Amino acid sequence: MTIIDLSPGLDGPLTLAEIKSWCRIDRDDEDELLSCLARAARETVEAMTGSVLARRTFRLCLDALPTDGWIEVKRRPLAAVTAVTAYDAKGRAIAFEPADAVIERELGIEAIRLSPAVRAAAVNGAEVEFEAGYEEGVAPDGLRLALLKIVAASYEVRGAVAAEMQPALIPPSARALIDAARPARL
Repeated sequence: MTIIDLSPGLDGPLTLAEIKSWCRIDRDDEDELLSCLARAARETVEAMTGSVLARRTFRLCLDALPTDGWIEVKRRPLAAVTAVTAYDAKGRAIAFEPADAVIERELGIEAIRLSPAVRAAAVNGAEVEFEAGYEEGVAPDGLRLALLKIVAASYEVRGAVAAEMQPALIPPSARALIDAARPARL
């Protein structure tokens, strides 16, 4: 199972003005750096929590489908399935309606359940395109605050650590906010 982010360049839930205000930066000559640091912070927080902080589109590629059709997706919150494609024995694509893949939220997991018709047709795998993430202005405040703290810390060490290697450090207060947003595992 592979998940491809079809819109990776999108910024997160913070605006440049919010970041500059938090970091107490008035000038405009480092806006590009701040945007880069914010994107790195967003990617880090998303990787640590499984939460998608800004609504984006993904493609889930499956070589083999589970027999029960349930696929746990590590991107949350799931918003909508937008396309379903199955590949038959000769590798031909068969398009299905998005309704043939239903979002399920049971036992605290986010999953997509594929219909029996999709499972029967998908001899050579399937692809499911879906949207996940919070709508604009709805991301949890704790994760927004964690992002601001990470961006500020990254900005402070910008001379010692290159932008492409950021975030170089995650402040303990930001880590605590991130840990609180992680899904519980047994």
